[in-house]
Amino acid sequence: MILVLDTATRMPVVAIARPDGAVIAERRWQSHHHHGEELLQRLDELLAEAGVDKRGLSGVIVGTGPGSFTGLRIGLATAKTIAYALGIPVVGISSTRAIALASAATGRGRSEIAVTLPAGAADRYVHRFRVVDGVPVELEPPQLVASALGQDELDGEDIDGLAAALAALGTSALAAGQRDDPHSLVPAYVALPRGIARAAAEMKWSPDLR
Repeated sequence: MILVLDTATRMPVVAIARPDGAVIAERRWQSHHHHGEELLQRLDELLAEAGVDKRGLSGVIVGTGPGSFTGLRIGLATAKTIAYALGIPVVGISSTRAIALASAATGRGRSEIAVTLPAGAADRYVHRFRVVDGVPVELEPPQLVASALGQDELDGEDIDGLAAALAALGTSALAAGQRDDPHSLVPAYVALPRGIARAAAEMKWSPDLR
């Protein structure tokens, strides 16, 4: 069994999937920014519900964002710790690509999909895809914008099917031999929180408080 988790949004998801990508159990909830307090509890509840022991897991699939700065750090840290402790592979999947795949699976008929996710109190991330044979192909890297939601854009937090999409993308990657190094797997930060700047490979507090 394979663990699937994503904490990029205010609606985290944890799931158990078979190697063929079929989801057998799933939990999704409104976190109210309490990812750290709730993630492990929800995970334990899910494993108990599915009758799966942690030691029976054979891989971990984790959403890499973009999305909540703190939420992503918690999700990635949890996924990497589990993979490292159990000696199983971990693979990171773009959360917005998975959301685009989930949207395409609904048959809405859009050839292009713009997924948006909250970025702080006022800004948002926009990630655009073109759907080719039911598969979302990135048109451009995710952008940080401050304008209102556009008419052609999808609120990523309102799309169901994220667990199934992550499972489909992640199990395909694992089957193809893709593996991520837990030491180098990091969230897809489009921008750091205001007041934080990146210097070389490290982060430090910055006087820029825009």
